[in-house]
Amino acid sequence: MTRARLFFMLRIAVWVVVGACVVVFSRRLDRDQVIRSFQGVDLGLALAATLVCVPCSALQGLRWGALVRGIRRVPRSTPIAALYVGQAASAFLPMRAGEAVRTELLARATGIARATALGTVALDHSVNAVVMFAFAALLPALLPVPRWVAALVWTGMGGAIILVLTLLWLAKHPESMPVGRIANAVARARSGLMAARDPRAVAQAALFSALAWSLEIAVTMLALGAFHQPHDLPHAMGVIFGINLALAIPSPPASLGNFELGAGSVLVAFGGDAGHAAAFAIGLHAIQLLPAMVMGGLMLNTFRKPTVAVPPAGAQEA
Repeated sequence: MTRARLFFMLRIAVWVVVGACVVVFSRRLDRDQVIRSFQGVDLGLALAATLVCVPCSALQGLRWGALVRGIRRVPRSTPIAALYVGQAASAFLPMRAGEAVRTELLARATGIARATALGTVALDHSVNAVVMFAFAALLPALLPVPRWVAALVWTGMGGAIILVLTLLWLAKHPESMPVGRIANAVARARSGLMAARDPRAVAQAALFSALAWSLEIAVTMLALGAFHQPHDLPHAMGVIFGINLALAIPSPPASLGNFELGAGSVLVAFGGDAGHAAAFAIGLHAIQLLPAMVMGGLMLNTFRKPTVAVPPAGAQEA
């Protein structure tokens, strides 16, 4: 059995498990109650949440851009546009393949090697994970959560820190590129982690990440209010943490099923009604998908002309 076939079967198995969980969850729902929840939505709050998603994604692009600029001087708008298009692509591609799309767009627009661009994406996710778990670490102080939740949060925080330290250790700008195809790709990917050795770039990325998470919390609070759910800070943070844990599982296009399962399960765990929780989860997903697809379509024009990438002062060419 080839490795590709094995991974394909694993993805199918995971999707079947997620689908089974969604079916079990949906069997507990009162469909009339779900419909009534949608009929009672506060459209003003829902629209506000949708609009706030736009600058939230822009901050995520600035976070990634801060790390990219630690390697090559590119316009800040380029990583932002690539991230918007990548998010839109994830709505149609499985396994969050939008990450590969934004990597490819950055490489084509700036001339940065694809493997190097992929290294910046890995570092971007690592920095973002540390900040996310730092936010999540406040949950035990805000809510009487079970001990296993607190243990999960702190374990995740430790794992994210270890990952960043590992990437820092791997960060290396080779003096010369190896000849072999695989060795060359690995060397370029490691050169994409060089921003981890730039305290200013990491600090900027962490700042933009914290601002993006703050706006995402605001989006979730507005969405909770729109669906007449408890919309305080602890509930919003719990929903976001649950969604991101669910998104770690290999998912179908637009993370359908994973997203709803993560958001709905958290509200039910907080004592909410399953029907209202399901309506909120579907609504929040739509609130996030709509601006991503619109902005992604608009930002495609950014990549019609290549952007010249200039190494920062003192940096070597890969």
